Amino acid sequence: MLKIIIPCHGDKSPNLQNLISSIDSQEFNSKVECFFLEDIMSPEYKIDIEKACASSSNKHFIKNESKERLYAINNITRFLNSISGEDIIGFIDCDDFLWGKDCFSKIFSFYEAGYQAVWTANQMTGTGINFSGPLNHDQDVYSHPWVSSHFKTFLLSDYKNVPISNFKNDSGEWFTACYDQVFMLPIIHQILQRNQKCKYIDHIHYIYHGKLNVDPKSKYRIAQLETEQIIRSRGYIDS
Repeated sequence: MLKIIIPCHGDKSPNLQNLISSIDSQEFNSKVECFFLEDIMSPEYKIDIEKACASSSNKHFIKNESKERLYAINNITRFLNSISGEDIIGFIDCDDFLWGKDCFSKIFSFYEAGYQAVWTANQMTGTGINFSGPLNHDQDVYSHPWVSSHFKTFLLSDYKNVPISNFKNDSGEWFTACYDQVFMLPIIHQILQRNQKCKYIDHIHYIYHGKLNVDPKSKYRIAQLETEQIIRSRGYIDS
């Protein structure tokens, strides 16, 4: 089973219907479940997602009972710690959507072939830029250029083996940005330590709705850069 996690926050996403349609149109979507994780979000956005989940047997809305902003990493780990099994886990941002109907079928085929993590090429809207690429399996992933961006997937069992300290800063607080690298770097590290393989699908299967020129002084961008610097400089934490 492929379980897709979609962290949701803020105002209504302009691409919510595109996201849902892109999932529903996939081959092998009967082997997929989607989990929309609530963070602080507008009432209108929450209602739209609840309606989408109520009308579908494979979509679920996971409420944030704390009523406080959790941020993606804390929210995702809470959910992943609550499930078990041999599932494949995938992430989609709430503003983005998949491209092409054969994304899931390719993902499944490469896991069946023995790969331990799989990601695809992507495209930022209006730019043609792809943030992903192939991995050099002979290089330490923490010094490797970032290549495992959207659409990224991994095995739940590999997540379960990562000490929780890898998702927190040196003060023991949850990181609040850069969740893609925070999750993927320690998971890929484990895979490389076992001399197993990751797969990059060199085909655009993900449309990324973002800004190319983010204000370098914005709170989000500062947190993103600081988080990346911390996790890459300290490397994998064993305990």
